[in-house]
Amino acid sequence: MYKNKIYKWVQPFLLIIIIIIAVVSVISMDEFWKRSNDAQPERIKEAIERACVQCYALEGSYPPDLEYLSEYYGLILNEDKYFYYYEIFASNVMPYVEVYERGS
Repeated sequence: MYKNKIYKWVQPFLLIIIIIIAVVSVISMDEFWKRSNDAQPERIKEAIERACVQCYALEGSYPPDLEYLSEYYGLILNEDKYFYYYEIFASNVMPYVEVYERGS
């Protein structure tokens, strides 16, 4: 008799705990994807800079533009989602690179 009273109390309690864990998990995943999206332009910028350094190491000069990196080094740029700013001062000076998400 005493066991049945405990089980009646424990079952709703466990159900509430499971619901709370599920809600917290969904909120955490949403925050994870939001932060991941916010960091994306920085990762793209780092990839462009790595390709520039690779070009400099192989050819002795930095690439004249991003199209050169796309054509000869396989860099894939998403022009619809991001705006790329690439400024080169001289062929032996690291280019200035910025990546911005369009519409932000």
